[in-house]
Amino acid sequence: MSESKPAGTAPCDVFVVDDEPIVREAVRRVLEAEGMRVETAPDARSAIEHPAAASCRVLLCDLMLPDLPGTEVMKALRARRPQLPIVLTTGLITAENIAGAMEAADGGLLLKPFDDTELIEAIRSALELRPARTGDAR
Repeated sequence: MSESKPAGTAPCDVFVVDDEPIVREAVRRVLEAEGMRVETAPDARSAIEHPAAASCRVLLCDLMLPDLPGTEVMKALRARRPQLPIVLTTGLITAENIAGAMEAADGGLLLKPFDDTELIEAIRSALELRPARTGDAR
């Protein structure tokens, strides 16, 4: 089940995968206020199958999802799109989570709770990682 409206013809800027509805909606509101197009998914399986997985410019994914770890979403999307910038989020701060996320996510790790400024900076930084390869030179 997708929490987003059906994907239109335009690719989204940020694909948000988080099992907490309040987090998905807060992130959506903040990023849309910055002029970004946002799609969301509530779990790993729906994220992997979501049309935004093929067109987003950045993946923002929680590490702890109800069906599979967020790293599985990351691996699935990276298999199809090796240059996709990824920012991982977590509220469970362990040495293992931090080490794994920092190694896997070139866009970094946002520790929950994060504020609007941290979110915007992380996404803008990720968008700047490889703009020419994602098809948008903004």
